[in-house]
Amino acid sequence: MKTLFALSFLICQFLSGIAQTSKSEVLIISTIHGAHKINPNYSYDSLFTFVEKFNPDIIGVEIRNEDIDSSVSYLKDNYPFEMYTSVSKFSTKKVIGFDWLGAELAGHAIPQNYWKEKSTIKKLQQKLSTDSTMLKSLSVLDIINDEKNKLVLSATIQELNDGRYDLINRIYYEQLELLLKDTQYNLLSDFYKERDEIIARNILEIIKNNDGKKMIFLLGADHRDFILRNVSEEFKDTIILNDFAIRKHIPFELKE
Repeated sequence: MKTLFALSFLICQFLSGIAQTSKSEVLIISTIHGAHKINPNYSYDSLFTFVEKFNPDIIGVEIRNEDIDSSVSYLKDNYPFEMYTSVSKFSTKKVIGFDWLGAELAGHAIPQNYWKEKSTIKKLQQKLSTDSTMLKSLSVLDIINDEKNKLVLSATIQELNDGRYDLINRIYYEQLELLLKDTQYNLLSDFYKERDEIIARNILEIIKNNDGKKMIFLLGADHRDFILRNVSEEFKDTIILNDFAIRKHIPFELKE
C-alpha cells in the first residue's frame, strides 16, 4: 500500500512538472526605432543578439500581419528597421505581425506615399507641431518628455524595459489626452488609444493560439506599458511572463 501511495505521489509530481514546463513563456521588449542608431548602449545588434539568446519559438513584430510577407522595399517604406529586418533575420522562426495602423487601411496594402500625402493622423500631427497656441499648452509635458528621451538615448535593453520608461510614458499619455480633449486634436489621442487596444488584442490572440510556446514581442517603447498590463491581467499566472525587475528602480512602494 505504501509502495502504491509513493508511486501515485511520484506520478502526480511528474505530471505537475510537465504542466509547469508546458506554460507559455512570454517576453515583451521595447525597441526605440531609429534611436537604435544613436544609442551606444542599445544598438540594433544588441537587440538582435538578445533575441537570439532568448531563442524564442515565435517572434511578434510591429508590422501588420497582412503585410508580414510583403517585399522588403514595401516593408522598408512603412515600418521601422528592427521590425522588417527581424522577418528575414529570424526566418527559421515563426514571425507574426500584430500592428494596426487605422481602420481605413485594415485589410488593404498601404498606398505609396501614404504617410506623406494621405494619412489623416500624420497631417494632424504635422498641424499640431506648428500650432503655437497648442504648443504653449503642451509645454508642461516637456519635463516628462525629456525624461523619456534621456532613457531612449542612453538606456541599455534591460534599463529601457525595467519599468521606469513605462511609468513615465503612462503619465505622459494620460496628461496628453487631457490637454488634447475638446480640441481639434483629440482625434490623435483617440487613435493612440485605439491602436494600443488593437495591438494588445492581437498579441493576446497570438499568445492564446500558441500555448506552451516561447514568445518574444518587439514593439515601440511607447506601447509596452499598456500591452504588458493587458497581458498580465489576461493571463495572470497561467503563463510565464518574463520581465526585468521594476520595483528596485522605483523609489516608492507601489500600492495595489
